[in-house]
Amino acid sequence: MGEQRERIMAALERREPDRVPVMDVMEEYANIYEVLGKKPTPLGFLVTNRYASKAFDLVIPLLNRVGFMDSEMDRFSFDRTAAAVKMGYDAAWAMHVPIWRFRDSRVAEDIYGRYYDVIVDDRGNIATPIYKGGLIASPDDWNAWDKRSILRLPEKANRTYAKIQKEMGDRIVVFASFLYGLFENSWQPLGFERFAVAVRKEKDFIKRMIKFYEDHYCFMIEAWADAGVPGAVYSDDMAYRSGPMVNPRTMDELYGDSLRRITETAHAAGMKIIVHTDGMVYPLLPWFADCGFDGVHSLEPTAGVKLAEVKEMVGDRLCLLGNLDITHVLVDATKEEVYEAVRESIRAAGGGGGYIVAPTNSHPGMDIEHLRWMLEAVEEYGRYPLQV
Repeated sequence: MGEQRERIMAALERREPDRVPVMDVMEEYANIYEVLGKKPTPLGFLVTNRYASKAFDLVIPLLNRVGFMDSEMDRFSFDRTAAAVKMGYDAAWAMHVPIWRFRDSRVAEDIYGRYYDVIVDDRGNIATPIYKGGLIASPDDWNAWDKRSILRLPEKANRTYAKIQKEMGDRIVVFASFLYGLFENSWQPLGFERFAVAVRKEKDFIKRMIKFYEDHYCFMIEAWADAGVPGAVYSDDMAYRSGPMVNPRTMDELYGDSLRRITETAHAAGMKIIVHTDGMVYPLLPWFADCGFDGVHSLEPTAGVKLAEVKEMVGDRLCLLGNLDITHVLVDATKEEVYEAVRESIRAAGGGGGYIVAPTNSHPGMDIEHLRWMLEAVEEYGRYPLQV
């Protein structure tokens, strides 16, 4: 893994590697199994077919009891890393999320206190559930919430990432990740309106939740480091396309010290750590650097984020990752358009190092051939000294 690791570490330290690195963020079953040459069994009929869904409802309690979703997530995390290796990426955001349980064939819950709609993608697979609301309305609800599954996550993560690192860590740089970050875990179980009231009137309650998840996140980092994983992605969506969801000053007051402890924990363990959030992030970028993150993803172009402007703002403090559009460029664009998008990204952010090419997110519409064109374009345009 020598060249991949040196490439990634050089970029994260804002040095010039031999070429611009490429990171995989793919989380879609259909795409992963297409890359691996496997034929997944589309299970969406368990949701969409009324007779199958009734039968599914009957066995859900047993599946939850035996940890079926946990074993599926272990397999998925391994396979999605194997797909990234086969594609030829330098690094993989290898998310491991054994957090969901089915309430029935239509509704899922997670271990943090959310409920979701179960959805089916256009290829018949059960896809990532869609958040609908929270199950925690008060400090009493939080005190009574069964947290044992949350507390077992570090052990599960250590076991899964140790296997991934042992079998593939010499061929790709693994970035561990899970859901959710401190912001999402402190507002989504409540719902945003209830969270906003609590921030004003029950700040001690919110701070207690944040402190719990801060400690939990640091334990997760220690578990990843013990498994030998060299990097982490702190995933926590904090912005709309119009701007931050909460005033940056309030974000720092509530979360700043916790995020600084998280990044310090990662660095003390010898790991690099990247922050991921969608949306218009300009007002948050200096804060991310102040909190100690090594890099920032996704730099979403459809939210108006321009790489050249981000490079000018924080390129001397943060490695930039992403900015490749997943609504057109990596879905249905021509090969020439994909090449030009990669070339333009490298031109805007690659100078002097400090840029890693990546899609802005995972999306079921992304096409494998388009991702291969992205990799080819990086080989053509991404060699230092840059000729773009």
